[in-house]
Amino acid sequence: MPELYPWQRFHWNSLMASQARKRMPHALLLAGPVGMGKRDFAANLVQALSCEDPQEGGQGCGFCSGCRLQRAGSHPDNMNLFPQEGRQTISVDQIRQVQTHLALKARQSNVKTVTILPAEAMTLNAANSLLKVLEEPPGKTVLILVTAIVSRLPMTIRSRCQRLLFSPPHQEEAQLWLRQRLPSSRERELKILLTLVGGAPLRALQYAEQDFLSLRKHFIKNLFFLAQDKADPLEIAQNHLKNDLGEPLYWMSTLVGDILRLKSGTSGKFLVNHDIADSLQLLAERTDFKMLFALLEKIDRDLWLWKGQISVNPQLLLEGLLIQWFWCFSEVNHEYT
Repeated sequence: MPELYPWQRFHWNSLMASQARKRMPHALLLAGPVGMGKRDFAANLVQALSCEDPQEGGQGCGFCSGCRLQRAGSHPDNMNLFPQEGRQTISVDQIRQVQTHLALKARQSNVKTVTILPAEAMTLNAANSLLKVLEEPPGKTVLILVTAIVSRLPMTIRSRCQRLLFSPPHQEEAQLWLRQRLPSSRERELKILLTLVGGAPLRALQYAEQDFLSLRKHFIKNLFFLAQDKADPLEIAQNHLKNDLGEPLYWMSTLVGDILRLKSGTSGKFLVNHDIADSLQLLAERTDFKMLFALLEKIDRDLWLWKGQISVNPQLLLEGLLIQWFWCFSEVNHEYT
């Protein structure tokens, strides 16, 4: 059974109270940044609704036939909808399968569920088709839409769902959770891990387990070499295409954002990349707002394209950004430490 995380307790207790009053919403929109455990929350909720003997807190028992079928992914009343293999979107034909699924009588439990993730992957036609289901849900159904980019969903979809916003927990709570899962030797990294990922605990754990801090350090070092005309943007792009391009784009976005903050007089301790504040201050002193905003706009646009899984050439995309980075900071003459 997936873990129910401490920062999800409020939403969980609220839904279980609704369930006890037999007033469970027919459509839920689980929204929030990546790394908050929204998918696990949805899985726990579906299992709770399928369980024949729920525990005191409402979670599934894990032993009844409903829980076992749900855990095996073969529960006849529950449906998960993802982009099909080799595709980047959820099609209108898949939503028609949802309509067929909900039209049939429940066979195992009292409630039929559909989980759609990522919900923003629905095409416009698919979203319009789902709208009919949301407006006239058949029988006892619960639709769970999971998204990290809620703005990509049509307003008509958003307005017909009860939204549960998963915001990052307090840093002390997140650090306590991470401390229980990482060796004590990484204690000093907890704060920077959480700051880099916007406070999302699961993403911070992924950063630690996959050694993203080392990859980030190597990438930033290359950016500073590039600013000094000591590195080739094409070579840097080829090296970093071996990994998911999303993280290098995110790192560039936070770096430029921090440089803009420094130029505006913000203290280094409030930066996302506060561990390299001194080096960023030197960059801030040798460029201007116009070039920085132009670079930030390009990074955010390319990051939007990448996250939106719109067909792009990753090598050309990264090369273009690196070349613009070079032009923005090419006058800088200092060493990155």
